[in-house]
This record gives sequence, C-alpha cells and structure tokens, in this order.
Amino acid sequence: MADDRNITGSKVILRAAGMQDQGMLLGLTWDPEIVKVTKGYRSPATGRYPRYRPGFLPVPAGGFCRVIADQKDPEAGLGIIMLSDLDQENRTAQMQIKLLRSARGRGYGRDAVEALVSYAFRELGLDCICSSILEDNTASRRLFEACGFRQEGIHESRADRNGHCRKVCSYVKRNPGPSAGKETEGSKAETG
Repeated sequence: MADDRNITGSKVILRAAGMQDQGMLLGLTWDPEIVKVTKGYRSPATGRYPRYRPGFLPVPAGGFCRVIADQKDPEAGLGIIMLSDLDQENRTAQMQIKLLRSARGRGYGRDAVEALVSYAFRELGLDCICSSILEDNTASRRLFEACGFRQEGIHESRADRNGHCRKVCSYVKRNPGPSAGKETEGSKAETG
C-alpha cells in the first residue's frame, strides 16, 4: 500500500501524519459543520483513538490516509484525505476528504483530490474511485464534480445515531488511462 512518501499536487503536499497534527485532527473531529455533513461520524478520531502516533491515522481496512498541507508550509496540516475500501482485484477504492474551515474555498481540496486521484490511477493501478457524499453537502458535491467525478446514483444512508436516514449521492471517477478495463494477471488465470 502507500508508504511514507509524499504525494504532491500543484499547491499541496499529501504527507503522513505527525505529532504536530494532533490539534488539526481534533479540530476536524469536533467541528460541528463536519459532523453534520458526515452523518455524525467523528473520524479521524474517536474515543478509541485518543492519541496519534507519527504516521498513524485510523483508517478502515484496506486504505490509507494523508494529511493535506500547503507546499509553502508543509508542517501545518490543513485537513485529511483518504482512500479506503481498496479492492485490488476490482481496482476500486473510496475517497473521503475533510478540511479545516480556514482551508476551505482556497483550492486546497481540489488540488488534494486531483493529486490523490492521479496517484491512485498511476501508482496503485486503480480503474475507479468512488465517493459517497450526503445530498445536502453541496460543497463536497461541487468539489468532486469539479475534479471530474460524476454522480451515478443516490440512496438512503444507514441510520445515524439519532435513527435518521439521509440521502447519499454516489460519485465515481473512472481511469481514462491505458490500464482501464484491462484484466489483472489473477483475473486472467481465473477466467482462462
């Protein structure tokens, strides 16, 4: 999977988390706006992860997370971006992003998404990246649309902690590159 190498965009660096990121991570965790548009889930931190170790962020199995930082000040975290549910056989993954309020609307989110999509298609050989975004989270929907994702469906979410279901939009970006649609060695062996 991903290692400690940085992924760079035109204005951001996507780097491993360090101890200097604790305040930023807790800010993301407890930001009421983020909690509202993420169905009430407080990742990247919950009571189970009260401390951060350098290079570690709790991520669902089969994925990785990077801190978003400005290239001009790479030590100061602006948010997080992650790939989760990485499926090498089908070459797909889910993408999520969270930015501090001070970083929103300044191009950091778009640059981070584009850099991670490029890395995932080029280095990880993925063919498709998906993102599930609440219907009323218009800022995230606009961000992913600006990065070339297309809405391909809408469904009801699982119930949040208050028992309410909300509509979730499924966004998809497919790899237009030469590996898109090719069979993997493992799938060739299974079918041929």
